[in-house]
Amino acid sequence: MAGPGNETRLRPVTFLTDFGYSDEYPGVCRLVIAGVDPGIRVIDITHGIPPGDVRRGALALAAAVRFSPPAVHLAVVDPGVGGRRRALALICGDHLLVGPDNGLLMPAAEVLGGIDAAFDISETPVRAGDSDTFHGRDVFSPVAAELARGAAAGELGEAVGFRNLEPLVLPEPTISPDQVDAHVLYLDQYGNVILNLHAEVLDGTFFTEDVSVMLETSIQETEVPVGRTFADVAAGDPVIFTDSTGFLAVAVNRGSAASRFGLGPDNSVRFTPVASSR
Repeated sequence: MAGPGNETRLRPVTFLTDFGYSDEYPGVCRLVIAGVDPGIRVIDITHGIPPGDVRRGALALAAAVRFSPPAVHLAVVDPGVGGRRRALALICGDHLLVGPDNGLLMPAAEVLGGIDAAFDISETPVRAGDSDTFHGRDVFSPVAAELARGAAAGELGEAVGFRNLEPLVLPEPTISPDQVDAHVLYLDQYGNVILNLHAEVLDGTFFTEDVSVMLETSIQETEVPVGRTFADVAAGDPVIFTDSTGFLAVAVNRGSAASRFGLGPDNSVRFTPVASSR
């Protein structure tokens, strides 16, 4: 393993989990990292991922790492902990990803340019404990810390073929000239409804900025303008725009689109032209 840490050479560790903020779990993982080297800087992305929501964690991690300097990205949303899923360390250029093999790391790996090498760290020699239910503490945190201080991934696990890793499967939208069917990926804390649509896939359709479209859900049908930001509509009115991560979002200015339209993760929505936009 690497020798004593030198703070000028240590990689930062970013940290994302579904542990929440009321229990000791994130703090215990930080203590494990500090026990390896107190000079390692830990940058919390969030611990507010909904419990077990691998997709939400994966998308949040991917959105964050694009702004990161070279780092070790520690992510733990692990409903299969203690089961047959592998624990992974992935090398992606100047970055490393550490977490479970359940699709959580894959979008971030793509953002970082793809996977150069993958290692199964399930039997790592640097375990911090023997719990079957807290690999965030016992496996992922000590491995992330050792990588941050310069250890080679091959010292911490066994090389595996990275083309057979568990993917993150997102629902695909259905797009035709006069209809777009989409799914809700997640809701943010403001009640914005994030869809499985990127603006570029809508090129050439009726779905363009400064028009209105019909938004159909299981309970209502509403005309909604397509804009750039909340301020394009009056307070309390809905709007559709491309959010900061590149996905299309349905929002309500100073309100909750999730409540307004009765939408939650995996719900379906349909967009069609309105008469004035045909």
